[in-house]
Amino acid sequence: MISARASWRPASTKELEAALGRLDQGPGVYFGCDAGVAGLHPLQATLLDEPDLTLRVYGDGLSVESGTGLGHALLQHAGLRDLIQRHARGHGQPPVAGLRAFLAAFEPLPEVLLMGALRFDAWRLGAEPESDAGDCLGQLYFGTRYWQRDAQGGWHRTELAFQGLTAVAHARRSAKPPPKTSTVALDDYPPGGYAGMVARALGFLREPSLVSLTLSQSFRRETAASPGAAFARLRQTNPAPATFFFNDGEDECFFGASPDLQLVLTGGHVETLPVCGTVARGPGPVGEAESFRELVNEAVDAASLAVCTDALRNDLAPLCVPGTLRLLDRRRPLSLATVVHTVDRIVGRLREGFDAWDAIVATAAPVMVTGTPRRAALAAIQALEASPRGWYGGLMVQVRGNGDALAGTILRAATLRLGVAEVRTGGDLMADSTPAREEQESRLKALSLWRALGLEATETAIETAPPSLPSRVALLDAGDAFPSALRDGLEAMGLTLDSSADTAVLIGTDPQRCAALLAGRAPGPLVAIGDAACMLLARAGFQTVAQRPAHGRLLSCLPTSASPWADGASFIAARYASSELADSSLLPGWEAWLRDTDGRAVMLVHAERRLACLLYRPESMLSSTTALSGFRDTLAWISAPYPSIDYPEISE
Repeated sequence: MISARASWRPASTKELEAALGRLDQGPGVYFGCDAGVAGLHPLQATLLDEPDLTLRVYGDGLSVESGTGLGHALLQHAGLRDLIQRHARGHGQPPVAGLRAFLAAFEPLPEVLLMGALRFDAWRLGAEPESDAGDCLGQLYFGTRYWQRDAQGGWHRTELAFQGLTAVAHARRSAKPPPKTSTVALDDYPPGGYAGMVARALGFLREPSLVSLTLSQSFRRETAASPGAAFARLRQTNPAPATFFFNDGEDECFFGASPDLQLVLTGGHVETLPVCGTVARGPGPVGEAESFRELVNEAVDAASLAVCTDALRNDLAPLCVPGTLRLLDRRRPLSLATVVHTVDRIVGRLREGFDAWDAIVATAAPVMVTGTPRRAALAAIQALEASPRGWYGGLMVQVRGNGDALAGTILRAATLRLGVAEVRTGGDLMADSTPAREEQESRLKALSLWRALGLEATETAIETAPPSLPSRVALLDAGDAFPSALRDGLEAMGLTLDSSADTAVLIGTDPQRCAALLAGRAPGPLVAIGDAACMLLARAGFQTVAQRPAHGRLLSCLPTSASPWADGASFIAARYASSELADSSLLPGWEAWLRDTDGRAVMLVHAERRLACLLYRPESMLSSTTALSGFRDTLAWISAPYPSIDYPEISE
């Protein structure tokens, strides 16, 4: 056994930035839990930027090479030299046995660790040694100097010293020049093609031999972006339970922020944290809450997560003490930058004689990225998908000398090779899945990576520049319940409230007071809100109906092609109303700029009359910021000059 002594010191921000920069240029790995659910995901990280040894994993064994003088000395040490020869490729030893033996050669300290990445095909590690090993299944690094972050966010430098071992002169390999050729940046499918594949897959899922199936597709874009800079942006904007960067030291690297921390092993106890179900995260706290409400009420996603949980229990049961596997958390909310998920937690205690490597092999290519049962799912994936998965669906792994380990599923990752960035995404299917929804979800999952690479706009918001906002506005209050809230919203826009201003905002529920307020003013630009808007629309000839008061209720507003925000995204707004439009029809001269999910107009505009009617409260704290910015823009457009103007008559 090789004796080791560990030492630590605090690390500076400058040192860490330099270490991360080196990952951009040569072999190394970062693997950490940068965010997650408190009590489920252990916040920590490890950064290895100058590995001493590289272990490549094949179906027929290992290949090991040194990267430093100390690594070269380690390979000559009697405790490792013979072991590595026995487990080298072609010697009939399963590769996972070689990885286990490598760590066992050192004193069992938590500071002694192997970390790196396993490809999707690493599920083959559980099979017998292969005579035709094929491609490399993964690559792990061993380092004697690395960086670690604790749960409080403090970084420190860890160094290992080995008794009787001295570094020797060693020629470091020079960095390879950037490749001069590039691959073709073509997506696996055109828009709609993935939905077609899902539709074909539903036929597989109607067979009793397949319970669930996870399919994926790759999107590709040419890029000259620095992967290190993109990873820094991703960590800043989209921290996740499993955040990672891996450089193979050749011509390929990948980085990502995955929701799926697959395994946590501590002191002989194992946890697995399956994630399933995805909905776009709405803006602000209210949008986020609405997204979770939508997701929790989605029966297909609930069933998919249940299948994942039961399948993982099935994978781990042979390794655990009978009766110790338990479900501790069910559908806990997990919120990331662009999406929300739900996560389960299963815990168990390993039997005597089983370790982290057994758990990694048992859960490689897990149900979340393949399906149930695994063998049938792998056959369906081979038959249906357009390209090999590569790193997608594989594992980031970190195994320590004392047996503790972390494993994260490689999802939401971008692989950069030969001038092309590839982002692969997918989702778990059930027999009643909807192809169009699955395609939308697959594209949504790629957004955070494109943004990190600078290849896609960061927002799908109102982009058309409106006319200038008027400097003054009159607030006409006809018995409204929240006049001070709207006053605060208008003043926050920088507007001066002036009863003599040309542009006015009308609120309130009293028809007589509404009529009196408008009768005492010269015609001018007007925005009416809530019940006041419904009264104006009724007098203009629209059919309105009384309803049970809907106060503090939320609705989703979607811009129409007639609006200035035709390419804008939907947003959440609050309703306070006792009446509504009877149908979705429009009268001559009127346009619907916003509609709800049932197709009813919730914002109507008459350009010639310079009149806008909003059937929601844009200033409510429950409304998204887009609702308020849209109100601001509407004030500007309505205030722009038109040939003529006339208010519809309002009376009792």
